Amino acid sequence: MSPEDRTLDKSEEEGRVDPQAIQKVKELILSLANTVSALKLFPTEHASARHFRQDFISRLKAFLDEYQKLELSISESGFYYQDKLIYQDEISSKSLPFFFYKDGLRLLYFYQGMDGEEINDFLELVRIESAKPPEESDVVNALWLKDLPNVQYYAPEEFIENRILEERTESLSRRGLKVIPQELAREAVDIEVNNEELFSGLLRLKPQEKQAINSFVDHELPENWQQDLTLESEEKRNNLTWLTTISQTDSQTGNLPVTLEFSEEEQEQLNRLLERNRNLSSEEEFINLMMEIMALEENEQQFAVNLDILQEFYLENIKNGHFNIPIILNKKIRELKNLLAAGQNSLASSLDDFLARTSDLKIFDEIRKLVENKVELNCEALYEYLNQFGQEAIPFLSELYEKIENHGFRTRVKNYFKEQISSTQPGIITAQIDGQKPQLTGMIIDIMLEQPAQKIIPLFAAFLTLDNKDLKLKAIESLSSYNDELANKLLLAFMNDEEQEVRLKATTSLKFLGDTTHLNKLISKVFSAGFKARSFEEKKAMFEFLGRTKNQEAFRFLKKIYLKKSWRRSLTELKICAIAGLETMGTKEAIGLLERGEHFLNRRVREASAEALVRLTLKNS
Repeated sequence: MSPEDRTLDKSEEEGRVDPQAIQKVKELILSLANTVSALKLFPTEHASARHFRQDFISRLKAFLDEYQKLELSISESGFYYQDKLIYQDEISSKSLPFFFYKDGLRLLYFYQGMDGEEINDFLELVRIESAKPPEESDVVNALWLKDLPNVQYYAPEEFIENRILEERTESLSRRGLKVIPQELAREAVDIEVNNEELFSGLLRLKPQEKQAINSFVDHELPENWQQDLTLESEEKRNNLTWLTTISQTDSQTGNLPVTLEFSEEEQEQLNRLLERNRNLSSEEEFINLMMEIMALEENEQQFAVNLDILQEFYLENIKNGHFNIPIILNKKIRELKNLLAAGQNSLASSLDDFLARTSDLKIFDEIRKLVENKVELNCEALYEYLNQFGQEAIPFLSELYEKIENHGFRTRVKNYFKEQISSTQPGIITAQIDGQKPQLTGMIIDIMLEQPAQKIIPLFAAFLTLDNKDLKLKAIESLSSYNDELANKLLLAFMNDEEQEVRLKATTSLKFLGDTTHLNKLISKVFSAGFKARSFEEKKAMFEFLGRTKNQEAFRFLKKIYLKKSWRRSLTELKICAIAGLETMGTKEAIGLLERGEHFLNRRVREASAEALVRLTLKNS
């Protein structure tokens, strides 16, 4: 849409500048920036992501209800409203304005009538495109494909055309090719080959060609007479020497001897290229042939037929476990798409449909069948193939990690998961924690332990609901390595687990970091019915934790239990637990209490006190 279609006369616009509206737009765009950041950091359904998303939706709907439309101008580093700068970010790599600007977007309009679903669609579009590599993302194209009814935009046509040409030139340069001059682009070349003289080493020239050569043999060659040969990069151009000797040409035969001289390194490169070409599989040769055919095909119906053939070929190789072939085919299709798009060929969109069909996650079902049937697979090629799907493949990679016992495959998956956890979205990986996948979950715990405490400790909460005792014990052991209050809170939560071994491990892993509130809550639990029903080992572990705190409140509690007079069996058990706590505390006051216990009438308490004193004496000596 042209900006003239919806822009008021400048003088009228200046008269309508509303400071209140400008302030609201500033807050609105700040909310948008925060929302986009949150959507990059957290999974879609994460509480933080939902909060930011809902805040932006509410602000935008309220603004449109009041002002009917929001018109934003976009520069490389900022957003403008009514010619006023309302948001700026100079860091291009993460700048929201630059994200829109780089694809040619200059004006963005939102109109009254946008509901929550349409705003959500817009945010999801931005999230998906911003997650792609810069060279693959295109927000203008994404907006065009989504066709949101109450969102309009303006991108100059010349910008898009220039960008296509630049991408085409860059693509050809990377492959060592040059753009054909426009005046020669559609010239037909008539080539005749005499099979009898094919290997004679001579070039047969027509009379007019001989005349052209003879006309400038003694003069400097035209600038465009000879093209450089590039093997790998532009730097090779200086190392590659063409020695062309134009001899006195026989007037009757017109033979032109040509001599090429290469350095040893260049000869090795040529040999490697030739060897690579000789070793091409029949599948790769078929793909190359189809790409050549499709590059020349102009009939849309036949083009679609060729794509259907390639799709069947693609799926057939997946079903047979030949994952390197689909990787090559996807790469070739993208190259063909760039080639056709550079010429503004309408067939390029058909290739997008092909890539969409071959990236359907239903294809994973075919791979699942191969794994379940114990088919021997090239696990390295399998990983490379799945890696093309990005984060969408993470749940399936998690599934395969548990089923495929290939060390190389598991190592690559672990390294990939480590990259994801180390990034801004660790929740994507910890969401894969599953009690039914002990190998995978154990690996995730190992990765989590390598991360900063503040970032990773909250994610250990996922282990509270597992039904796998061994994984819970491993999670508790990991939490015990942190001197952190949040880790302690999670250990307290594990103390309510159904498994006694888990409760005991959590209790012995507790650390006192000065929080007397939690300490008092633990003390109050001693007299609860639930605590009385627990085993002696658990009770003893709890009292030993109280002793490790060396806190005066804990000492008074242990003293109270220890000196309480009663012959009830339950209290005797608590007294022996209190002895364990006093022994752990080991202070002068605690030792004094234990010495008094040697004279108690209760034999079990008296003997336990004496044994604790012996152990303390040995320890101190």
